[in-house]
Amino acid sequence: MKPGKKTKGSKGLRIQTGELKGRLIPSPVSPEGKSNFTPAIIKKSLFDIIESLQLQGRLNIEDSAFVDLFAGSGQMGIESLSRGFARAVFLELAWDRFENLKGVLDKLGKPHLVLRKDAFRFYSGFDIPEKTKIYFMDPPYSFWDKKTEKLKNVVEEITQNEPGVAAIIVQSPLPLNWEGFTPRSFGRNTLNVRVLA
Repeated sequence: MKPGKKTKGSKGLRIQTGELKGRLIPSPVSPEGKSNFTPAIIKKSLFDIIESLQLQGRLNIEDSAFVDLFAGSGQMGIESLSRGFARAVFLELAWDRFENLKGVLDKLGKPHLVLRKDAFRFYSGFDIPEKTKIYFMDPPYSFWDKKTEKLKNVVEEITQNEPGVAAIIVQSPLPLNWEGFTPRSFGRNTLNVRVLA
């Protein structure tokens, strides 16, 4: 079984590490029958990067918010809460995923903000009291065919207008040659990292 894949008959993915380790995150399946889970190796690598920033003194996760602009099942933000982030912020436009995510997070009882918003139009102006933020973007891979410039514009506006951004991490099917980003590829997935702290 490949990392991050669901076992037959399962209805979600379990938290890997931290206080909520082992908790199941249910995921509504899209009309196309896809659940779009981030592979385990990508998740581990992303949080290894964040841990490295903390060890370097460039980030304190206990004072930081994890902002997921294309939340889906919410697995990345929930993993961030399990690992000690002060708050997770989730943007999800699809109604069923938004409602599912709200229900899951209410049961966890961790500080969070869930918004049914389009990340292309509503990336900033959140009521986030935390000192620093990590932004994560994992849009549907189909977006990269026609919306690459829009995604790049969202990133640039975050870097220019949002205070306290420690890093922006973008998951994509291919390495991005965007200014300031360092790509790290894992098979058919790439984490593109821009550190601002």
